[in-house]
Amino acid sequence: MAQRRRRKNRRWLGKILFLMLIILAGVVCFFVWDGYFRDKGTDAPKETGNFSEEVVQTTEKETSEKTAEVIEKEEIKQYEGEDPNEANDLTGVVTYAGVVGDELVIRVNIDQYLASGSCELSLLQDGAVVYSDTVEIIDSASTATCAGFNVPVSSLNDGEIGIRIELDANGKKGMIAGEVRI
Repeated sequence: MAQRRRRKNRRWLGKILFLMLIILAGVVCFFVWDGYFRDKGTDAPKETGNFSEEVVQTTEKETSEKTAEVIEKEEIKQYEGEDPNEANDLTGVVTYAGVVGDELVIRVNIDQYLASGSCELSLLQDGAVVYSDTVEIIDSASTATCAGFNVPVSSLNDGEIGIRIELDANGKKGMIAGEVRI
């Protein structure tokens, strides 16, 4: 008989614990749900019907001033220097010169917008031309670039090499210079 009571007590104890867990889970869910949606209300103040005209007028005045501040903004000025496209000669810069694999890679950016033309590369070592090549000019959004130079390293000696690129387009000429070490 003692074992039957213990089994019944254990059954009741298990049922009571299970019921308490369900209630506890419900309370936790309520607080989580309430906390999540409590801050999700509208940003408008709750109306109670007891507004004074003074408060309403101040709010309307502040709102119109804020709107006026947003509308009035300073005009942004574009580049104020000379237009490089109106210059008499072409200018630019060597943007990359380095060895990649077994090639000397040279990339150039031209300051002016050019739709066509040519770039003539001369590599100088000890004052003498050791390599030369000519590529076309490629246009970009507001500038231009040379098509790119990939020079086999096997045709060059190690050391300092001078880079000279002569530009010719639209009746204008220019030169870009730089150096690279192999």
